Amino acid sequence: MLVLVCELFWRFPWQVIVLLAAGMVVTGVLLAAMSLGDEQRDADRRESSRVSLLAWACLNGGRCETDSAAFTTDGEGWELPASPLFRGTLLAVGHREGVEVGITCSMGWDPEAETIWHMTVLVRLCEERSPARLRRREIHRLGLPQDVASVAMGGRELCVRYAGWPEDFVALNAQVDAAVRLAASLQEA
Repeated sequence: MLVLVCELFWRFPWQVIVLLAAGMVVTGVLLAAMSLGDEQRDADRRESSRVSLLAWACLNGGRCETDSAAFTTDGEGWELPASPLFRGTLLAVGHREGVEVGITCSMGWDPEAETIWHMTVLVRLCEERSPARLRRREIHRLGLPQDVASVAMGGRELCVRYAGWPEDFVALNAQVDAAVRLAASLQEA
């Protein structure tokens, strides 16, 4: 069809038009193959993160779910799932060093249509704290991991957001431990 339209309007030699059409088909196939590769990588990342969260929750007396309603209706007394920050694709709660910890993994999109992956660690504080948000240089001074995107607190929650989802169980444990240590230092201050 493309060959006929081009032939009618532009009078190019048919060999050039066939070459152009073949190039467009090849480009379309390559783009489709690249998007399938991205989808496979995203699916692999989701599954790897789900396994890491599940292992973390099991080792810390908690649970891993994909819906926050599953935590609020189970009667186990979890408080963090009631937080408006506790939302995402993968969710886990557990107890670490005597405090309740919630982990949420969520995806977003930026204006360039690129997927943004975030993991948020919520730590339940013993007492109410006034709302505060740390700036980048303050985060650096606290010795938190490099992939910390933001730190905020308010009410009885400390919220540490990391760029990306957990790559493995060891990295997840280090990120949670850093948030729990920060919460303990805030409660001592």
